[in-house]
Formats: sequence, C-alpha cells, structure tokens
Amino acid sequence: MQFRDGFSATHKVLLLLSMVVITAAFFSTPEFSQAVLIPDLVQPESGFAIPMVGDMVTEPEQEAPQSQVPAAPIQPLTERYEIQPGDTLSQIFEEKGIPATVLHRLLEADVEYLSLETIRPGTMLTFVYSLQGTLEDLALEVDPARTITFSRQGDDSFLYQKTEADTYWSPVVISGVIQGSFYASGIEAGLTEGQVVEIGHLLKNQIDFRRSLRAGDTFSVVVAKEMTGEKLTGNTQIDSVSLHRGKRTYNAFLYDGSYYDETGESITLAFRRWPTSKHYRVSSPFNGHRLHPVTGRKAPHNGVDLAVPYGTKVLSTGDGVISRVGNHPYAGRYVDINHSGSYTTRYLHLSKVLVKRGERVKRGQTIALSGNTGRTTGPHLHFEFHISGRPVNPLTANIPTSANVPENKLASFKTQVSKQLAMMRVQEKSASMYAEAATGTTAH
Repeated sequence: MQFRDGFSATHKVLLLLSMVVITAAFFSTPEFSQAVLIPDLVQPESGFAIPMVGDMVTEPEQEAPQSQVPAAPIQPLTERYEIQPGDTLSQIFEEKGIPATVLHRLLEADVEYLSLETIRPGTMLTFVYSLQGTLEDLALEVDPARTITFSRQGDDSFLYQKTEADTYWSPVVISGVIQGSFYASGIEAGLTEGQVVEIGHLLKNQIDFRRSLRAGDTFSVVVAKEMTGEKLTGNTQIDSVSLHRGKRTYNAFLYDGSYYDETGESITLAFRRWPTSKHYRVSSPFNGHRLHPVTGRKAPHNGVDLAVPYGTKVLSTGDGVISRVGNHPYAGRYVDINHSGSYTTRYLHLSKVLVKRGERVKRGQTIALSGNTGRTTGPHLHFEFHISGRPVNPLTANIPTSANVPENKLASFKTQVSKQLAMMRVQEKSASMYAEAATGTTAH
C-alpha cells in the first residue's frame, strides 16, 4: 500500500521507531532525570512528590542548611518602684503579683535589721525577676550611700547584704537671733524641726527655753551634713551649739558620740547598761558573726536576749525620742529610741508598748512590758544598742556610762572645741556685719 506522501508503510514504521529511540535516549540523560516530576506519584504521608524516570527513584532535593546564629541570652526583668505616700509592702507585693510567702521570707531575712520597716515616700525599690517570673533580688536604696539587697538562695530563703559607699561630713554654721520663741527663731535661721527639738533637749538642764531667753539673744549651730562624693545622703548631725544669753554662753559639743560642755563634762545623763531594773540571765548573747546552724550562712544576732518573765517592765536605757513603734511578723512588737548623739536602742518581742512615736522619754522610764510576740521559743527581751547605725554588744561596748571626757582624750577634745568655736565666731561676725549694713548702723 502506498501513502500519498510517497512513503511506504515499511518506511513509516522505521521512521516512528527511530523517533522513539531518540526520545528515550534524551529522557534518560542525568540532567533531565533530575528535573522531571511525575505529578501523579505523590506520597500522601510526606506531602511532597518523588521524581522518577523509568524504574529509578531519586531522593527529593534538600534545601541548603541555614547558618544558625545563637540567640542573645534574655536577661531577668528589672523593675524600679518609688515608694508613694500611704504605700505598704504588702500592698506593693500584691499589686505586683508576688506571693505573700515571698514577702514573709524577706521579712525573716530582715528580722535582725528591720530595714524594710523604714521605707518612706521617695525610697526606691528595685525588683529583679527570673525568666520564670519569680523574684530573685530586692534592693532597697536607703540613701545615695547605702543599699540593702535581699538575694534568693537555693532553699528559697533570702540573704541580707548591705553595701556602703565612702562618706564624709561637711559642716555648715547656722546662726540666728531670738525673736519670739527659740523654736520659731531656729526654723527662721534654717534649722529643721528635729534639730531645734534636739538643741532644746541638749541644753534643757542649763537653761529654761521658755522663761530665760530674751529678744536679741543669739545662737550658732554647727550642722554636719553627710555626703558621698558630691551627693548629700540626707543624714545630718549637730556637731556643736552655742547659745548666748546676755553675758552667759551655753555650749554643747559632740565628741565620741556624746555631748559635753567646753570643759569636757557631760551635759546629758549616762546610759544604763541594762533595760531592766535588775540583771537577768543572757539566754542568747550578741554575735555579729553567728552562722546559721543549717545553711552555714552568716546570720548575726545583733542584740542580747534576756530571759525575763512575761510582763517584765522594759526601761529606756537613756534619754531620747521614740523614733519607731512597730509590729513585725518575726520581731514582734518593738520600740526604737533615738538618743542624743549617734546612739539608738531597740527593744523586741514586747507584749505591750507604753509609748508613742515622737514621744520624749527619760533614762530609766518604763516604755513597755516584755513578752513573746513574733517568732520566739518563749518569753524574753531582745535588746540592741547601735552606735552610728552599727550594732554593738550593749553589755560590753564602750558606751557613755561616765560623766566626763576621759583624761587621755581631753587634749583632742579641746582642740576640736577650739576649731568649732572659731567657725561659729566667723559666722556670727558675718551675720552681725550683714545686719548692720541692712539697718544702716555701725558697731563701735
């Protein structure tokens, strides 16, 4: 049979066979076999197609691995909070979602210091949280020179640590003239209310401030301001006072924590050693380096425990002003007294407090009754004595129980007195010249 195009059937078959062979050879090349996908052959489990040519199966092409850049470690969250008027620790912790159990562990770590009891508006707290949101550290910025840090330990307790920068005292002289009351005149001159009250207390045994002072009497006060670097810490102390009443002058000079007149005789009563009318057994002594029996960490005992019966009268060991009255979960009911100079005392685990904050008390006055409030194993009195903010053993420390500057320190005392008197005289002279210039008078 002939085709119209002139090819015989035989020729046509040979031509088709040749085309099939050529096509098969082309499809079998490596380049093509790696590029052709058979869409009908899809593995349902894996979800991607398998390239195939004939009976040969090839693996799917793998993507080139991307370089792995390690992520930067996430730092614990730090949050700062400034104490506002009316704030309480329990309220702050509740608002931040910190469990009450954590607050109690902090208070337990603070029982020998009661630092968290002193928070006031403007104080800064810093909270440091872990990635899981637990509180790891709490920092209390007492002032620019001092920070208290509570750090969580492995047993979930907290460790108390205090850091202090170097400080120094910068003296300034404040002078004034009595116009009306000493209180009003002192405030007008630039003294604080607390400083005016302390001066009145220092000189109360020498002069009657209500009846003896007259208009025109003068006074000068050396006030030392504590500083760290160029920053004020907010702490002040009265270094010396001179009150001129007519031809008489009444002086008070701070030396070794106590006040004396210009001859070195004490102008304040000495301290009692014991806060009770009689001596009781010491059930737990003062130990600033005591170690916790379980953890082995430092857990100082900053006072002495006296084995007094429940309800024993607790006496103030010196003249002073009640600076704090509180009720602590572990310290129980307590009283702090600020005495003249750099001395403070503290009385813990009381059953009843008989004084109020701001009240002035005298040496030997009953301020409370002993008890076993807080965390105790039985009735006792915990008594502390602090000098310049540092606890000392009240039964052995060198505290002022005598009435005079010791003989071996008298020369040093008199040198200090001479310098402070000179400072006050310079200020008084400047104030007098300023007053004369303002009134147009001239001294003769």
